[in-house]
Amino acid sequence: MATLRFANGAMGIIEASTAIYPGYLKRIEIHGSAGSAVMEEEDLVKWDFAKKRARDAAIHRQMAETKSGGGGAADPSAIGHHGHTRQFKDVVAAIRKGQSPAVDGPEGRRSVEIILGIYKAAETGRAVQLPLARDPVLKARKTGVGG
Repeated sequence: MATLRFANGAMGIIEASTAIYPGYLKRIEIHGSAGSAVMEEEDLVKWDFAKKRARDAAIHRQMAETKSGGGGAADPSAIGHHGHTRQFKDVVAAIRKGQSPAVDGPEGRRSVEIILGIYKAAETGRAVQLPLARDPVLKARKTGVGG
């Protein structure tokens, strides 16, 4: 588990495990003082905001229509590939059009940097400031997780 503090003062929590019984779906939750949104696997399952907007009805209809399946939480062979497939198609289309993909290298690096920061904080027991000046040299990389 990691606690994040964003530049604007907002707080966040990242929890991840592959050892939780009985194996729950991948879940992303965003909650704030004006509303909440929740995704399970690739499906938006909650969209609740204090201020209603015209587009909310369309979002709720889309939520009712999409079901991405059970994911790989309890059954690794059920891990879906559709998210990766969409990303590869986007990259190929961007190359053909001479444009940037929706998620380019620097944007992908931000996710990796968060993970490296979490590992560094776990290893040192101290808060880590992002962006990192350089990739940390982590003990687990040298000796393995149990070493």
